[in-house]
Amino acid sequence: MFRLLSSLIVVPLLITLLIAARNVLAEDSWKTVTDQDLTVSSGSALDFSAMVATGPAGKYGSAIVLSDGHIGFERRSTPERFLCASLALSPLSGGMPDKAGSERLVRELARTGYNLVRLASVDALLMTGRFKDFDFDPEQFDRLHYLLAQLKAAGIYWIVDGLTSDNAAWGDVRPHRWVKKYRTKMDVLTDPKAFAHWATLIERLWGAKNPYTGIAPMHDPAMLGMILVNEGSFFYLVEAYRPHPAKAGDGPLYPPQLAPQFRDWLKARYSNYSALRSAWGAELKDRESLDGIVDLPATVRGKGPRDIDFARFIVDVEQRAYRAMEKRVRDLGFKGLTTAFDNWSYLGADITRSSLQWVDLHSYHVLPNNHGEPGSRLVQSSLHKNTGQYIRALSNARQWGKPFTVTEYGQPFWNRWRHESAALMPAVAAHQSWDAICQFAESPIQFDYGPSPFVRRQAIYPFSVGGDPIAHAAERLAAMLYLRGDVASSQHRIHLHLDAEKVLTSSGGWEQVPEPLSKLALISPLGLDFGPIPGRPKPGELWVNLTGSQPWWLVKSANGPAAGRDLRSDAVAALQGAGLIGSGNRSRPENQLFQSDTGQLVIDSGAGIIQVVTDRTVALVLKGGNASAGTLTVGTASGPALFAVSSLDKKPIAQSRHLLLWVLTDAINTGMTFADAERTTIKTLGKFPPQVQTISATLRVASENSAGLKAWPLTLGGTRRQAIPLMRTGDAIELHVDTAALPDGPALFFEIAGE
Repeated sequence: MFRLLSSLIVVPLLITLLIAARNVLAEDSWKTVTDQDLTVSSGSALDFSAMVATGPAGKYGSAIVLSDGHIGFERRSTPERFLCASLALSPLSGGMPDKAGSERLVRELARTGYNLVRLASVDALLMTGRFKDFDFDPEQFDRLHYLLAQLKAAGIYWIVDGLTSDNAAWGDVRPHRWVKKYRTKMDVLTDPKAFAHWATLIERLWGAKNPYTGIAPMHDPAMLGMILVNEGSFFYLVEAYRPHPAKAGDGPLYPPQLAPQFRDWLKARYSNYSALRSAWGAELKDRESLDGIVDLPATVRGKGPRDIDFARFIVDVEQRAYRAMEKRVRDLGFKGLTTAFDNWSYLGADITRSSLQWVDLHSYHVLPNNHGEPGSRLVQSSLHKNTGQYIRALSNARQWGKPFTVTEYGQPFWNRWRHESAALMPAVAAHQSWDAICQFAESPIQFDYGPSPFVRRQAIYPFSVGGDPIAHAAERLAAMLYLRGDVASSQHRIHLHLDAEKVLTSSGGWEQVPEPLSKLALISPLGLDFGPIPGRPKPGELWVNLTGSQPWWLVKSANGPAAGRDLRSDAVAALQGAGLIGSGNRSRPENQLFQSDTGQLVIDSGAGIIQVVTDRTVALVLKGGNASAGTLTVGTASGPALFAVSSLDKKPIAQSRHLLLWVLTDAINTGMTFADAERTTIKTLGKFPPQVQTISATLRVASENSAGLKAWPLTLGGTRRQAIPLMRTGDAIELHVDTAALPDGPALFFEIAGE
């Protein structure tokens, strides 16, 4: 009995001591960021303003679609590429900045390397606290105009949302503009009154003269494009509006006004009742007729004839709405690019997007179920868990012959692996030659970590890219890999051929690109093609018929050695046979290993490694230990991290005498606590300043001329701190980094240069 009592006392005591020890170790692995002022120092290693073309934006005329499907300008017919900053400002983040704040913001945007801004939620901001329809807050409206003028002068273009908020410009929405009161995005598709409201909103918001430029924003060639309605795909809205889980009494699944429209559409398609009866069979109820009532489907994603025809009908509804909206903005004088339906990655939505001038899409690795309040949950999964599925979903929606942009993406805070996207997303975007990428943010710039009266400026929140040192540092790497073009664009193409009617007939559009096929985007650029399959594909092209008579995985449309290959088990041989990759390509899809056809990008999800190797930038993501990529070798890394090095003097890394290094791990708020060991559920959000997870590693960089080089940790604004030892070993320089031991606190950037 005494031994039992002793055990009952000692075991809990040991557990308590172990937990305490683990907590101490956890605290020791985080260090507070000591920087207060985050303003980028002019001329510093973090001043990327030279990447932004001299203003004003729009000096070459309005944006156009070039013959190769990329974005150009009326008087400049070369493809343009845009690193886009997201601005989704709200009262919680201070709203539109005043004039001095706008000037400061634009200066910081340029120094970060942004040449495009996407303005979202402007309608909600301008209507905050307003009680009459279209009664925009005059101060915020004036600030918007001043900001646009400053962006234009700095050479920074704009993409705007025509409509972001479901509450549109309806007045007297309480208690705040983000409450679910109206469903304008759905109603624009189905209700003439809502369409008229949308048209008036466009005219008054973007058609009003800007006193600081002398012209209306929509007449200004600095407005690159307009997302007519943001995230307005019909079936997405149906899913978003209905309660989860659904229960009796929730109301109709679809807007009632659709029923007569659906009936009339059926009448036009089938001409008479007999033809409809022949098509639907027992699905058609005795009480239904083309002159009376035809019921809407009772479910979403059904596969019966009623569901299939309804899916066809919705594609027509969306495409008609786009044509009507597009005509309206053209009649108002807008000459830039237009798009819509920028979400929902099912083939039915792709069919709708085939009628658009430009394709835009949004995708995320994981999303929190709330914005950081206590109880908010976010899954702590790595990109490697699904081999970068969210990035592949973007590629799946790209359509050859049209501009393709991503105005929302992210692996948002507080996902501990978000440094992975910092390398993979811009590298894939550059390799596939997308036209613009935009990490979604309420604001991409945080001026300082000092006190603020605005909630979203007091701590890192999901989508506060400017306040999150990891996410903001990722934008710096994107500027190198994507905007500067260090990652080469592939000249090869994988065409996924679709016949729209066959897709709708087989599944109502409720299919997605098969996973084995989607993963080939990590090897060669992939996109949809609704045009005819050529009898003789060009060298370097692989055509896969998703709606042909044979299964998609049996490649019979390609000539030569690729013909007859099974893309599920023999994809590498098929790509080799079509001339997209050579025999030395390392890709082994069965082992979750992929190497791009240019050889510059490797994703090894089995080992948890991402490698980006170019002449001027090398990036390496690993879970710890030892690894190398090109001119960069990492030894004994103490934990998961991204390490990268870029040349700042236009020379290859090995010849450069001015280098910038990234060391990215994770960051949380001071005082942030979680309800579980996996850091999935928030107990307390905490506040600024952030704390960075520290790491130690030895970095070795190839160098042909290392004499006189020194190394400095940098502040987040680019100012050099106290120099740290730099070793010269043969044809390389070596730097031991221990971010916990730096005298002025942890650093994310390091500069190597001659004095």
